Amino acid sequence: MVRTSTASKTEVEETRSDVPERQDDRRVRKVEDIIWFIIAVIVSVILIRFILLLFGARTGVPFVDFWYGMTAPLIAPFAGIFGSLDTYNDYTGQRIELEALVAMLIYGVLGYLVVWATRLLRHEPTSQ
Repeated sequence: MVRTSTASKTEVEETRSDVPERQDDRRVRKVEDIIWFIIAVIVSVILIRFILLLFGARTGVPFVDFWYGMTAPLIAPFAGIFGSLDTYNDYTGQRIELEALVAMLIYGVLGYLVVWATRLLRHEPTSQ
């Protein structure tokens, strides 16, 4: 069976010259995916911290201490953002950490802006 091509020579040349742009677009999309993955990990880690505090997880437990220590640098830029607002319950040890909520929001917005900026690197087809 012989296969014939119906594509003209100019169409083939256009697709060949378009290959580097497609590869660049794939790279940009891959960078976008990596950025979204990093942001998802950061937000998920902070969310787990928020849940641990919300349910009053006790310090002194290795897992809880590890988690609080790991997420402390992510929350540090937002520490004290609400002044002396104290949501700690002395009886149950539960706390609503508003700084964690703000951190998740800010990291999500920053991630969106970085992805949006990388989308500017994509090659857009030129209309003629």
